[in-house]
Amino acid sequence: MPSPSMPVVVTPPAAEKGATRMPAAPDTVFADGFAERVRLGGAEVLGRARASFRPARTAVFGYLIARAINLVVLALMALATGKPFWSKLGSWDGAWFRDIADFGYVDKIPVSPTGKPYWTNVEFFPGYPWAIRLVSDLTGLSALNAGMVVTAVAGVVAAWGLYALGRELTGSHRVATLFALLWGVAPGSMVLTMVYSEALFVAFASWGLLAVVRRQWTLACVLCLFAGLTRNTAFALVAALGVTALAIVLRRREDGARVGLLAPEARRPVLATLISPLACVGFIAWVGWLAGRPDGWMWIQDKAFNLRFDGGISTVQWMNKYLTHLGRPIYVVCTFVIILSVALMIWSFRDRRIPLSVHVYGAVVMFLALTTSNGWFFHSKPRFMLPAFTILLPLARLMVKWPRGVVISILVAGAAFSGWYVGFLLYVINTNP
Repeated sequence: MPSPSMPVVVTPPAAEKGATRMPAAPDTVFADGFAERVRLGGAEVLGRARASFRPARTAVFGYLIARAINLVVLALMALATGKPFWSKLGSWDGAWFRDIADFGYVDKIPVSPTGKPYWTNVEFFPGYPWAIRLVSDLTGLSALNAGMVVTAVAGVVAAWGLYALGRELTGSHRVATLFALLWGVAPGSMVLTMVYSEALFVAFASWGLLAVVRRQWTLACVLCLFAGLTRNTAFALVAALGVTALAIVLRRREDGARVGLLAPEARRPVLATLISPLACVGFIAWVGWLAGRPDGWMWIQDKAFNLRFDGGISTVQWMNKYLTHLGRPIYVVCTFVIILSVALMIWSFRDRRIPLSVHVYGAVVMFLALTTSNGWFFHSKPRFMLPAFTILLPLARLMVKWPRGVVISILVAGAAFSGWYVGFLLYVINTNP
């Protein structure tokens, strides 16, 4: 007889001699198999992400250094002017985003007795404030701090995406790294350290454009939809996808016939192109329904925020004014930033090694930025042009040949300049960057 300290081994019925093992229930087999596939798929995705991120570490680290320089410059300007520092990072557009994150959109458009709409938060797309709300709910952070977390994480993903895009287009690690860093120190890049939506949009746009270049149609479509929930600049990404799909449709086969819309190889890119603008168009349509007029979103932009399409006439007029008349130096600086950006765009068009879709994306972003009237927001043009990162690729190709010390000095100076530019607008002029 076994003692109390001795374990008692019980033989299961299925192990007894002559016993038959019962098969597992189908539901259990399916659940176990599905869980295993999910685990293996997740491990594979994580492994690919790690492998992709490893060479991008220099670009991401440099991007974070640029953001730290921005914050130091802004803190010094806050100290010099005796104004608050941290709260300024969530001011202007950031205040609207925080309002949406905390309270949601208005359920009625406020209108003056003369029929003119007042400022209202439905002018701002929902993707970024929704991300703020999600982080705030998960962490308990305030909308301001949650917004800074979203911007920081999105900026890292954007820098990583730009590195991956640059590497795909050039095959060069150094060019790709410099490409991402040049975007991170562009004149309007201080907003990448604020509660603004540019970082999140470029995170979607950089990876979305890479998916277009690689012809990963489903991924490109999904990222277009997310970008469309973030900014109306997503139409540039949709245009890039559409141009690529059109090239496939119009391509001639060996027999001379065109592929056409219904060919098997054209169906997915065409379908992706048709679906990709729905998020952006859907939000604009919802605002139109809320306003009781189809052009409601454009009406609010025009009458409340003084933003309207004018073909670039006002941009040229303001540039002429600041170059020929005495005014604030900051606007002269902005004028030269616009001139330099247009020159970079034209230069980028001459690079035949870059796919047409990449050129189209950059051109549409520049078009949207420069053809919008800007009586109140001329100084915001560097921020509006920030998503046009593709125009920096030829400059990265050139600068990679320069001495490393010169390149680092230029990047540090660019980060300091972008911090000063936005800081001057915030603390000295007291206006939206």
